[in-house]
Amino acid sequence: MTITRKWLIIGLMAICLLAYAPVVGAETTTAAGMTDINGHWAHEEIAKLAQRGVVHPDAAGLFRPDDPITRAEMFKMIVAAKMIKPVAEGESHFADLSADSWLVPYAETAYRLGILDGVSENGLLYLHPDEPVQKQELVSALLRAKGVSGEVNQLLGSEAGKLLEAYPDQADLLPLFKRPFAYALMHQIVHPYQDGTLRPAQLATRAEAAFLAATQLLPSDTEPRLTVAGMEIPYEHMLTVESTAFIEQNPTYLEWPVREGIVAVDPEVIPLGTHLYIEGYGYAVAADIGSGVKEMHVDVFLPSLEAALAYGRQKDTKVYLLD
Repeated sequence: MTITRKWLIIGLMAICLLAYAPVVGAETTTAAGMTDINGHWAHEEIAKLAQRGVVHPDAAGLFRPDDPITRAEMFKMIVAAKMIKPVAEGESHFADLSADSWLVPYAETAYRLGILDGVSENGLLYLHPDEPVQKQELVSALLRAKGVSGEVNQLLGSEAGKLLEAYPDQADLLPLFKRPFAYALMHQIVHPYQDGTLRPAQLATRAEAAFLAATQLLPSDTEPRLTVAGMEIPYEHMLTVESTAFIEQNPTYLEWPVREGIVAVDPEVIPLGTHLYIEGYGYAVAADIGSGVKEMHVDVFLPSLEAALAYGRQKDTKVYLLD
């Protein structure tokens, strides 16, 4: 198979350095369960995700690695790859996603964690779950899921533009995705094709999404675990802080719409973009700052004054950093 099929991967050596060597049992199980991945360039990464329960064969026993990935499939894969227990929401924020859809727990978790924002149309929020995903959107979602949105935000637009000038098809990048794509190139998360192009508007495949999820999102087996709703969730470390609540609807420091899950932090303590689990509040993302939020203090968003007053000022709140 030619290297050009391996989107943004420079040759076999790069794959060998990045790929995880799966145990024999996992590879055998995956090969038996997904008959179309044996010999595929992303076989090891797909097998690794299957071993951890992130992906599964369809009814025909296939993974369909070269099919375009849909937005629904991408966000489900991203949340599952982070080993995060999806929230059991009773309703959907998205007008095109019914409350009984299998996707709701994953979409609502990704929404609360700032991994997705949705699209506002005529006063309603839409996900468009069945639409295929361009590579530039996949890269942006991946970086949000990695918890590095604060670093992406610090990248100057002029610096990103200068870096992207070297690529003949950089004009195909939508303004929203220029800084994330430049960041991914700078940090060698993605690479150009052999012909020097990026092809950001090309549809991403399920294999490409699986490769990035396996190499960039899967936590190690050695991280400590937090038990949420009977599921163990890996986290980096835990802080004990004071917590308060705010209700202002202004866009966050990271320029994201405010919703439950948005938290203001001192970025010297908790880096912006970090995903959190806050005792008594749930999943959250460090997406904002505040003049009164310093050191060991977090300020969580709540949708009403009554809810904020009821939350009050809480001492000794446990905050688990998930990234």
